[in-house]
Amino acid sequence: MFIQKIVLNNFRIFRGKHEFNFSNKKVIVIEGPNGHGKSTIFDAINWVISGKISRYVGSSEHLQFNFIINNDALNKGVDEASVEIHLNSSEAVCIKRSIKNTGSQKLVVNGQRIGIREGQKEIVRLLVNENITNDANLLESIDLLSFIESTLILSQENLEEFVRGNKPTERYSKLEQILGLTRYGQDFKEYLQDLKKEYVTEYDAVGLEQNKLKHERELLNAEYQPKLLQNERIGSKTKKSILNELNTFQGDFKNYSLKPLTTDQNFNELTKDEYEIVKRYIDLIEEELKQLEYFEFEIEKKEIYVDELEINKKIIEYKTDIENLKRNILNRKKGLDRADSRIENLNMVSRTNKYLETKKIEKESIITNIKSITENLKTITKNLEINYTNLTFEEISIFEDEFNANNDRLNKLLKKKRILELEGRLNELKKEAGDLEKGFEIEDKLVNDLKTRVQEINESISGLNIQKDSSLSLQINAVIHEVQSHLLDSNEQKCLVCGIDYESDEKLKSAIRIELENSSKFMNEVEISINEHKVKRNKVASELDLAEQKLIDFKRKKETLEKDILNLQSEIASMRLSNSIDQEDIKKIHIEIEEVQKYIQSNENKNKGYIEIKEGNTLINDLNQKIYDIAEEEKTATEKHNLYKGFIGDQRNLQLKINAINSYIDNAKIKVQEYNKKVGELEQYIQDSERKLQLLIRIKLGLEKMLDCELRLNSSDILKFVKENIDLIKNEEYKARNILMQIEKYLGDIELREIETKIKNCDEGISTYQKQLDQYLIMDEQLKNLITYHTEVQSSLINQYLGGLSFTINNYFRQISPHSYFNYINLMTKKNELFVLMNDKELEYEVLDENINESINASLTLSAAQSTILAMSIFLALNKSQNWSKLNVIGIDDPFQNLDDINAYSFIDVIANLILIDNRQVIISTHDSDFAKLSVRKMNLKPEDYAYIKIQSYTRDAIEIESEQYRLLGD
Repeated sequence: MFIQKIVLNNFRIFRGKHEFNFSNKKVIVIEGPNGHGKSTIFDAINWVISGKISRYVGSSEHLQFNFIINNDALNKGVDEASVEIHLNSSEAVCIKRSIKNTGSQKLVVNGQRIGIREGQKEIVRLLVNENITNDANLLESIDLLSFIESTLILSQENLEEFVRGNKPTERYSKLEQILGLTRYGQDFKEYLQDLKKEYVTEYDAVGLEQNKLKHERELLNAEYQPKLLQNERIGSKTKKSILNELNTFQGDFKNYSLKPLTTDQNFNELTKDEYEIVKRYIDLIEEELKQLEYFEFEIEKKEIYVDELEINKKIIEYKTDIENLKRNILNRKKGLDRADSRIENLNMVSRTNKYLETKKIEKESIITNIKSITENLKTITKNLEINYTNLTFEEISIFEDEFNANNDRLNKLLKKKRILELEGRLNELKKEAGDLEKGFEIEDKLVNDLKTRVQEINESISGLNIQKDSSLSLQINAVIHEVQSHLLDSNEQKCLVCGIDYESDEKLKSAIRIELENSSKFMNEVEISINEHKVKRNKVASELDLAEQKLIDFKRKKETLEKDILNLQSEIASMRLSNSIDQEDIKKIHIEIEEVQKYIQSNENKNKGYIEIKEGNTLINDLNQKIYDIAEEEKTATEKHNLYKGFIGDQRNLQLKINAINSYIDNAKIKVQEYNKKVGELEQYIQDSERKLQLLIRIKLGLEKMLDCELRLNSSDILKFVKENIDLIKNEEYKARNILMQIEKYLGDIELREIETKIKNCDEGISTYQKQLDQYLIMDEQLKNLITYHTEVQSSLINQYLGGLSFTINNYFRQISPHSYFNYINLMTKKNELFVLMNDKELEYEVLDENINESINASLTLSAAQSTILAMSIFLALNKSQNWSKLNVIGIDDPFQNLDDINAYSFIDVIANLILIDNRQVIISTHDSDFAKLSVRKMNLKPEDYAYIKIQSYTRDAIEIESEQYRLLGD
């Protein structure tokens, strides 16, 4: 999964909307001076995915100040910033996160708005691999920010802090951040420290409260003792004597079969609780007394005087009688079923008799129809002078085929005749079209000649106008002259100039000639010539209009004629495809048509007669088949009743048999009703006896459960037992009420009881506080052990993790910046300290741990550049080995700051291998333009595989970026 596109809208220094398109790009190099937004692009990736920017996590300042929305845009009224990222994979992924100046965020994933919490879960689901999504606990623990900064994007801060971490503890802390293990280490340490502070504070507070209670206990005891002596002198029973009496009463009562006073073994206190216990006990035995009295009432008032043995014997006897009666009922019902079956069969025979009678009538009707049809056919053949008995089906078929063939031939000849007529019409249309084309050409030539003449006259008029005088009176006279000249050539009677209406056109023309003579005196030869040319032009223009209109008519007729020709050709072609007549001589076709028509006319009646004969024979065959089918149906219907053949056709004897069986059925039903009545009476007696027995059983079980005893199911014995227990419970109720009265008197001494309660509360509080103090001491010891153990486990886990990555880390480190002779670098943790050790050979963790002082401390040996390279090597190893995410991206913010040329070349080679072998998309930023260009050249990539983004300048008003993959979408 690669990054396809990032859109920043008023995000940090990027004012306005900016789009970076990384589609199909394996390497993206971002060049620009420090502070011009290179790191902001990495911040945008961090923020849109995780909702956080790693370098501000842990600080409270970002809660008090705006650091997301561009300040200049914010000052001009923009209250929102957003980042949108597009990722490519098997399913398109688009994440957009926006924030208001109020701090509220909005998250849109793949076009759907989702709550922030659920949205983060959805982002995790889209980005992580399947082995994590299948583990619910692992999926829930994913911290996107930690994973991103430890395996995907290495920031300047992480590089610089690792380099500056001179102390082993600082370096260890930074390694936790780079590895993404901070939440497993530091968070737990802080929790343990907070826990210790909390319980130390609580320990001191508990000790102080315990001392207060001890002092209060001493004061209460000094008040309690004199009060106790005074009560003994006036004869009131003490608490102790009341408790002894209560416990003795409870012990005595346990000897009886009734429920004990309480589940406790002894009473140790006299409070409202004990008072309520005795009171509830009295209520309980009163309930038991009511229950016993109810049982006594049930037996005596409802006369439940039964003995289990006697009543069971009688029930068994009656049940036997019921079984015998039911057996008789069953036998009778079987007889009824057989009778019903016979009735049904006989009714079926009756229906069959009616059916056979109907079929008999139907056969007679069919035979009559056959005779009628036969007579009709004989009449037809007689009219045709044909012997009906000698006429065969083959003879009819031969004639029909011959007649139909002639009829079909006639249709084809008529169609061929129509084809030849249409072809004649087509030739006429083609000739007419040829003539029309010639006329069109002549008319077209005439139009062109007239246009040429109009143009020549216009040129002559233009030449004469140059010589013409510009006098207004001459121009007016010229117009009048032109109109009058026109009138001489028309049949008008009214002068268009003066408006006088003359009696005839001759008088008008005579008046015009006089006017023309007068006007000629005022016109020179040029003016006369111009007017003559204009008159001539008007005549030619009129001729041109007529010619053009005629040309249009020619064209319209031509188009119509061409369309008719095409339609006629299409119709003729279609008709010829379906016609098989080869004859093309229309005269011969006319002769053949007459011959075929003559044959059809002479044989028309014979054809109709043969058709009627054929239909009649077919109908007779169908009717004969019906007679046969009816006979088969009669045979089938008769065979169904083999057991009752004697009744087929004998409806009288059949009805006598049915009446006899119905009489038997009526008598049997009366007998069944008598048996059922007797069964009902016996079952009612059994039901009443069993109800009384069940009622007595319920009373017996109730007593056995209530009094924990066993009783015989005899009403006399049970009644005696109930009366005895009623007397016993009444006696115990009396004793319990006396004890309740003594407790009530004791509880009435409120002052004494309050002192006792306070003393008891003090003792309990002192004991409770002491237990808490003892528990705090145990917790303190456990916490010390836990802190030690946690440190050891944390170091061991990190060492195991680093051990698994050591080969890759060393490989990258040696490629970028090899040491002269120490070829192996080991990162080893011990007691929250990280040591960078150098050796000339590979050593196991146990060996390193035992001989740590013999190794060379790389932190005291490596340069700043080598420390930077080491941090990048760890990061690249983590990225290569990570299997948590589908996102195959490496982002490193300005890695060249402390690298010389050789280190930079080697680092670029490592990145090139990651792109080529591990299919990574790499995003690198740098402030050095030489290194930026070198990265692109040395990776030897095609132009379509890399993107080069140059941030040239940054001001309050705008940020200037040069790149084919960048565009500004708006302010």
